[in-house]
Amino acid sequence: MLLAALYLLFPLASSLRFCDDSPAKSLLRVIGGSVASIGDYPWQAAVVFYGASGEGMICGATVVDEYWVLTAAHCIMKKPEKGFILTGLRSLHDPQHTHHVDKAVIHPGFDENTIIDDIALVKSESSLLKAGVSSVCLTRNDSHLLSSDTALITGFGLHIVRQSAFDLTMGVSDVILTTILPIIPQQECRKEWSFLTANVVLISDRQVCAGSKLHGSAPGDSGGPLLVKDRLGRMVQVGITSFGAGGFQGLLDQGTYPGVYTRVSPYINWMERVISSDIKR
Repeated sequence: MLLAALYLLFPLASSLRFCDDSPAKSLLRVIGGSVASIGDYPWQAAVVFYGASGEGMICGATVVDEYWVLTAAHCIMKKPEKGFILTGLRSLHDPQHTHHVDKAVIHPGFDENTIIDDIALVKSESSLLKAGVSSVCLTRNDSHLLSSDTALITGFGLHIVRQSAFDLTMGVSDVILTTILPIIPQQECRKEWSFLTANVVLISDRQVCAGSKLHGSAPGDSGGPLLVKDRLGRMVQVGITSFGAGGFQGLLDQGTYPGVYTRVSPYINWMERVISSDIKR
């Protein structure tokens, strides 16, 4: 169904890129998506892990530092044989840059059953900031951005193939797709997921919900960004694609079955601790 105290005294030197600003009514896994142009999303990445027997796992990610990408915790394969970070992307089969994974750090609070704290950082063995690649904007305070009506998601997951007016099938994308979707009020999302899972999944303030009929995330988009425009037109990452309801209906109607995204701002301090504690590049 579903898919230490010293830091309080001494602020950490951050290598993350912050774009804190005032709000504006913004525009803006991918259901109902359109193809993105090369260079539109220079922070878009993908993480790929392979097991000893050859099985693989691929998820979306975003570049947040010279050596680190941000993704979902459930995207990190247990005991992978090898892993790669792909950047400079439009097509998964033709990335501009491929980097070996040095290590992955999953948030200690991650729970596979409730999908809480679904966030992880993956470190590259080499610098990610090459031609056509830059880090995404983050914010410590996203309340003004989340008051916007809509957000934008990017990913490589399933998308709708319209055979006719009454015939919809699912296809798998090789290129980055984007779609605009409404942010769903927290209370409404909590109510829906409480009902859908008999109170097993309880949506917290560390999560954001978004989606509508024929617009939302899908398998393969996990770990990718939920973005909102600030008043200067900069795209700021406010969420990470986490999970949604299973089945065809769950994919197609994410207004009734909201897509859930890990809210990034509550984890900024954790991200800074992980990155700053890893002194050896």
